[in-house]
Amino acid sequence: MTSRAPRVLRKRLYPYVARELGDRLAQYCAAGALTESGVVEAALRQYLDRTSDATLLLRRLDRLGRAVARLERDLALQSEAFAVFVQIWFAHTPAMAADSRKKAQAADEERYEKYVNYVAEQYSGGHRFLDDLARETLADDEELAAAASESGRPSAEDCG
Repeated sequence: MTSRAPRVLRKRLYPYVARELGDRLAQYCAAGALTESGVVEAALRQYLDRTSDATLLLRRLDRLGRAVARLERDLALQSEAFAVFVQIWFAHTPAMAADSRKKAQAADEERYEKYVNYVAEQYSGGHRFLDDLARETLADDEELAAAASESGRPSAEDCG
C-alpha cells in the first residue's frame, strides 16, 4: 500500500481574460505539457510575492543608481580636494627670477618623480583617500544572493 501526499486545499476562481490571452495560455501550456491552473497559480504567486524579473531588475537598477551617485560624489570630492591643493600650492610658491629657473626646474623634476612614485606606492598598497571618509553600504553579498534567488522563474514542476 502506498501513502499519498496530503491534498492541497484549493479555491476555485472564475477570472475572465481576453480571448487572445486565453488562447496564448492554452498554447503555452500545450507546448510545455503544463496545466493552465498550474501556470496561472505560479504567475499569481510570482506577481504577489514581487519576485518577477521586472521587480528584480528595478532592485538592481536602484543599487546601480546609488553606486553611480556615490561615484559622482567621490569624483566631486576629489576634484574639490585637488582644487584646494592647487590654491594652497599657488599661495605658498613664490615667483622665481629668470636666472634661478633652470636650477628650480631640475629640482622640480626630481621632486615630481618622487611624488609620482609615492602616489603609485599608496595606490598599489590599497589605501585610498576616499577610504578615510564615511560611506553608505549599497548591498552586501548576502543581499545580492537573496535577490538573485528570489528571481527564479516558475519551473514545469511549479506549474503542475
